Amino acid sequence: MEHLTMVAFGDSVTNGSGRFGVSEGQTFRAVAGRQLGEKLQREVRVVNAGVDGDITPNAIRRVDSDVLAHRPQLVTVLFGVNDAGYYRPDTDGFAETPRVAEHEFANRLTDIVARLQSGGVKVLLLTPLPMNENYWGAQLAPYIENGLNFLVERYAARVREVARQRGVRLVDAYSHFRNLGDTTRIVPDGIHPNAEGHRLLAELLAPALVTAAQ
Repeated sequence: MEHLTMVAFGDSVTNGSGRFGVSEGQTFRAVAGRQLGEKLQREVRVVNAGVDGDITPNAIRRVDSDVLAHRPQLVTVLFGVNDAGYYRPDTDGFAETPRVAEHEFANRLTDIVARLQSGGVKVLLLTPLPMNENYWGAQLAPYIENGLNFLVERYAARVREVARQRGVRLVDAYSHFRNLGDTTRIVPDGIHPNAEGHRLLAELLAPALVTAAQ
């Protein structure tokens, strides 16, 4: 049987390897890909299309080259924490507004999903992980006034909205990790999961992949 190709499209959470000792094989995409292959009794090729610091307006420009060029059957899409953030990598500092406005994030995410669907791909949208108190910008005034995840929560809601509008499967990582309570042990810097965090994310994702692939 021909192998199945899955592309994991996203930012540094999708890229995953190299932080906190996470190996390539421990990333959520690799773990979920193995679980998918075991369930289907089929070889699954997982392509990493995660780019550190990426945001949806940049990501839309690499859909063809980084995703569709691999002729995948399945694509996971995980963006939002950078879009919603005040951090600006060009200055290595913070601005007063989110890096990508909420409405633009929703529009660009819609564009990404539509482009993937036009390529005949089954899409799974993931909501961004919530931040925790270990995030180095946690003491910014807007976070203190409104709660650390007040923006990420709104952007996660936009992801859910896009999933409904485009008729694609949703994996609500935001809600799942929020329900875990204190995530400082599994998301040590407040944004990026360690190996245990990747394993938990993979366990959440894998059943949705199996359903999508069948």
